[in-house]
Amino acid sequence: MFRKILVLLLGIFLIIFGILKLKRDKAIEEPGYLKFMNGNSLVKENKTKEALEEYKLAMDTNEDINIKKNFEIIKNKVEEEKQNQQQDNKQENQDQKNNENEQQNQQQDQQNKNNSQDNNKQNEQQKNEQNNKDEKDSQQYNQKQDGNQKNDEKQQQNQQNQQDNQENKSDSQNSNEKKELTPEERAMKQKEEELRSIMQRLEGNEKQAFKNNERVLNTSENKNSENRW
Repeated sequence: MFRKILVLLLGIFLIIFGILKLKRDKAIEEPGYLKFMNGNSLVKENKTKEALEEYKLAMDTNEDINIKKNFEIIKNKVEEEKQNQQQDNKQENQDQKNNENEQQNQQQDQQNKNNSQDNNKQNEQQKNEQNNKDEKDSQQYNQKQDGNQKNDEKQQQNQQNQQDNQENKSDSQNSNEKKELTPEERAMKQKEEELRSIMQRLEGNEKQAFKNNERVLNTSENKNSENRW
């Protein structure tokens, strides 16, 4: 009796196993199940977006709970990857913006530095030009003063030469006239010549004193003009 029951149970088990196997084989051959298997393969390759599409197609023809679970898991993973990518892009854009701002600041600093150097160079050049001008003006003034002094000395020398020539001429004339004049006439003539010589010297000294005063006045005016600046 027991043996019959055991054989019966074994037969029922074999029947159920055959039915389940048949259903399993049939399910494997279904397009939905094949899409599910493809999705799993894509997940192993880290192709989450492609796997998600395969799971969507699988759910259209197969209502297996495992397919739905895998779809939800991969969907969350894809959204997380999308958020991470957006965050990375945002950070990358911010870094790029910061780099651009830093480059602009560096360019501005360099421009300010160049402008400062140009201004310093221009100021230095203007200062050198002014110094050169002042030095040139001073040289011209000194040369003019030297020229005036030389002219005065030359004029004095010419006047002295003229006086000497006149005296020599007078002496020569006196020497010639002495032979013809009486002692009284020669004495009178000599006094006249001495008086004439004194008058010429006084006249020359007066002219020289006037020129010296004029030169002193010009020098004072030039100095006062320089002090005004």
